[in-house]
Amino acid sequence: MPMLLCATLSQWEPFGVRALRDLVFDAYQRLSPRPYDPSVPVRVIAIDEESLKRLGQWPWPRAAIAEIVERLAEAGAAAIALDVLLSEPERIPLGASEPAGDQRLAAAVARANVALGIALAEAGAVPPAKAGFATAGDDPRLFLPTFGGGVLPLEAIRADAAGLGAMNLVSERDLVARELPTVFNVAGQLVPSLAIEALRVAQGASTFVLRSSNASGERTFGEQTGVTSLKVGSLQTPTGPNGAIRIRYAGSRPERHIPAWRILAGEFERQGVEGAIALIGATAVALHDLRATPLEGAVPGIDIHAEMIESILTGAHLARPDYFRGLETLLVFVAGLFGLAAASRLPPLSGAIVTSVLIGGLLLASGIAFAHLQRLFDPLWPSLAAIGSFGIAAISVLRQTERERRQVREAFAHYLSPVVVERLARNPASLKLGGETREITVMFSDIRGFTSRSESLSAEDVVGFLNSIHTPLTQHVLDTGGTLDKYIGDGMMAFWNAPVEVPDHVRAALRCALRMQDSVRAMDERFRAEDEARGVEHTPVAVGIGLHTGPACVGNVGSAQRFDYSAIGDTVNTAARIEPLCKTFKVGTLVSSAVVEAAPDFAYLLIGAVALRGRRSETLLYALHGDESAATAEFEAFRTRHDEAVRLCQAGDPGGQALLQECARHPIGAVYRGFYATLAAERAAAEAAAG
Repeated sequence: MPMLLCATLSQWEPFGVRALRDLVFDAYQRLSPRPYDPSVPVRVIAIDEESLKRLGQWPWPRAAIAEIVERLAEAGAAAIALDVLLSEPERIPLGASEPAGDQRLAAAVARANVALGIALAEAGAVPPAKAGFATAGDDPRLFLPTFGGGVLPLEAIRADAAGLGAMNLVSERDLVARELPTVFNVAGQLVPSLAIEALRVAQGASTFVLRSSNASGERTFGEQTGVTSLKVGSLQTPTGPNGAIRIRYAGSRPERHIPAWRILAGEFERQGVEGAIALIGATAVALHDLRATPLEGAVPGIDIHAEMIESILTGAHLARPDYFRGLETLLVFVAGLFGLAAASRLPPLSGAIVTSVLIGGLLLASGIAFAHLQRLFDPLWPSLAAIGSFGIAAISVLRQTERERRQVREAFAHYLSPVVVERLARNPASLKLGGETREITVMFSDIRGFTSRSESLSAEDVVGFLNSIHTPLTQHVLDTGGTLDKYIGDGMMAFWNAPVEVPDHVRAALRCALRMQDSVRAMDERFRAEDEARGVEHTPVAVGIGLHTGPACVGNVGSAQRFDYSAIGDTVNTAARIEPLCKTFKVGTLVSSAVVEAAPDFAYLLIGAVALRGRRSETLLYALHGDESAATAEFEAFRTRHDEAVRLCQAGDPGGQALLQECARHPIGAVYRGFYATLAAERAAAEAAAG
């Protein structure tokens, strides 16, 4: 029965159940993030890319860190937390007798309200206590995250520090930081997290108070259910059984950050720091202190500490009371019985509508509990119980339908082109290995400038940049009747006249190439404007395209377990070897003589006979200049001069150089100046070698 299964899973809570529940709650977080209040006194002193650029690579001199601490203290920071591990002495410069930077930092820490970060591990030193713990109820060490020791800051620096806190961020199995521990059990000693310690130091408190199950006022009927709350100074916050707080994230906010270089330069507003908790930590991508949250895929760890403190100060963190599990189990049976009654007493459509209304009510109640009460009520299992009970009479039909759909999805997953999918839908018998020989036109393309531009982008931005270029280029292929074979890094392969016939496939491929060049030029202008607005050097973006036409074998290529609809043969190999020569000859699109013969009315310019890699005979190549409308009388006159200049230059005739210079000065030839320079340089090198 669906009700018993859902009730069992909701009580047992295996990893898969928790993962599904987390997906629901993560969706709520994205739909209703915590409103960010810039007046909350929490600031991140960011060791960002600009600070690294100005101050040099990390780690910085201890004197620089000391100066940041001093300036924050002078500005009136209530507490300063260092999310930086200072476990080793600073390197002593030549001629110096002792690390003066460590001494200065130790003095700065002693004069300010500073909480230093420690890194907990399976083994290591046990951190000295900077504050006491008062406990009520069951021993909290039974429930807290446990470590054997840790890596501590230098004794000279930590001796007079106001606080010590663990920097560890304990993520879920899917590596998402949904909740953060407040206290750790380190070899039997209670150690606060860095965020909680910063809160204590900011308030000048000397003791934490941990309440657990069976404390006075905690009705757990003798069961050891875990930690229930933590009090630090005047702030009290409920916790989960493991002493963790589930954060309601606001997301990355530039208002929260103050670049570290601004602190050193004195270019920051004191009122933004005065009375605030200042967290010093890395935000630069290069320092690799990144975590995933329900809102974002990559967030600096220091921001998560800041979000935790903000959540406690504003009371905007999420809780899941113990009795919610019992309530959800009760609703599983109520919703299941309701679904059975709707299925047995109402017509199918009416029963489906009533069951849908019930599920909608559960979702609405869960959403309201999250947004307004900050309580995590899971609507998943009651809803599944209602759905399962209502549809139990049609399980066999649904299984058969799902089996057929799965077969179709698995079959269609072998293909990329929508045209191929349509063909298979009409003729499923073609879903087998094999192929046929057809005349096709093959295109290979490659993005120029991608590598240089991607060096300054994050991994997510690289993917976004690549997608922004591939999307219009792919659309041009599909619009002209082509089949997209595959993406090859920042390049792609496509062909025309298979699996469906394209009567004029050579001209269709040529028009696609021209449209692709136009699109990339437009995108490059947009990138240039964006780079100028950001004040960074522009890396030009272009695309190199190679085209060849001829016979090839097209069909399902691969193995019985996995195959793709693709093309193989000498025609494909030739097109693949033509495309890299675009970079050599500094032209946008290169086509073979076979393409020129098949579509002679387009505008081409001779490049010359080239021995392609892996081939003995030379292939005559041309640059595609434009379509039929570009083959004007003026262009024909220029082409005559251009082709003659190329032939003379490649034949070693001295007159070829002068004719190349004349072509380069022509308005049409301006586009091909890079090619002319390459040809002239090759001719000069050949003459020097001969002489």
